[in-house]
Amino acid sequence: MTGSVREVVQRALKALERDGAIRLERARVVILDPKALERWSESPSSSAS
Repeated sequence: MTGSVREVVQRALKALERDGAIRLERARVVILDPKALERWSESPSSSAS
């Protein structure tokens, strides 16, 4: 639905996890810091990550 490939999505999720914004669990993404996600989504580099 995003028009992206799995590797790019996985890389972005890992970066968010490393930054403490989310936690990846089996078949689940747990949001730990909604404000960090908001900042990340607004940053110009987020679409290129």
